Amino acid sequence: MIRNDKSSPEVESRTISPLKENLADFLTLSRAIIGLTILSLSFIGKDAYIAVVIIALIGGATDIFDGKAARRYLRENRQSKLGKYDVEIDNLFVLCVIAYLSFSEIVISKVAGLGWIGLALMAIVLSKGKAQILILFETAGVIALLIITGLYNLKIFALIIAPTVIAGVLINHKRVLYLVFDYWPKLYSDWKRNIKP
Repeated sequence: MIRNDKSSPEVESRTISPLKENLADFLTLSRAIIGLTILSLSFIGKDAYIAVVIIALIGGATDIFDGKAARRYLRENRQSKLGKYDVEIDNLFVLCVIAYLSFSEIVISKVAGLGWIGLALMAIVLSKGKAQILILFETAGVIALLIITGLYNLKIFALIIAPTVIAGVLINHKRVLYLVFDYWPKLYSDWKRNIKP
């Protein structure tokens, strides 16, 4: 018979420290803070570009590891407190980086960057934060960021950004494959089915 108290090894192995249990939320929140930090670097402009690249890559890494932490440390069928806002926080992060690039006039003008941000915010508000719209703008924003950074400084892109992105995809390849081939197609097919008259 297994004793149901804290001295039992089975119970101890299922006990998770509060630090581990809240790690996913900490990483998710840090991405929002990182995005706002990048936005604040707009006041420095192009001189902060390398710092922004490094900070943005760290922010991207938090996106990989918050999901891993949630799957590892949260009990079954539980979502972290901020997990339900993960896509919104991802969009905030991406829009902050786009805002930095446009305010600093790195490849895109202020008008183009702020126009994209305005369009994204308007679509998100009008769609009432539907996951399909959020993911659409997040994905388009990430692709735009990769193109812009490649156009602005190919050397930094080739030496820092591309290898880091490739490493992130390789580290998280199962999740990437799941998102691209299972989750997103199902999400959009369900949405398409629901909006048909």
